[in-house]
Amino acid sequence: MTTSSDQAVKALTTAAQAAPAWGDAGATVRFLISEPDADVTLDPQGLVTDAAPTHVVRIAWADLQDIAAGRRTFMRAVTGRRLSSHGPLMQTFAFGQALSTFALDH
Repeated sequence: MTTSSDQAVKALTTAAQAAPAWGDAGATVRFLISEPDADVTLDPQGLVTDAAPTHVVRIAWADLQDIAAGRRTFMRAVTGRRLSSHGPLMQTFAFGQALSTFALDH
């Protein structure tokens, strides 16, 4: 099943809102997702925001799904150049760990 940009954004926001680790990370992250193309910034509560992000993450939707499903760790995705992230390092690890708790239904 093909995922649309809107479905990807909805799945990501729903997962962030349901993951306590996302809020604990305290980051405002701009996700630049490819395949499908989507651009969304989430605040620490998992809500879409226009606020300036503390981090910018470039990642393919399939790679994000792999991290959420436990098929790939966040660190392996970074070292394997499956994603790029710009922002404070320790906070990057915190929200990276939160991604592994996401339930992405699409």
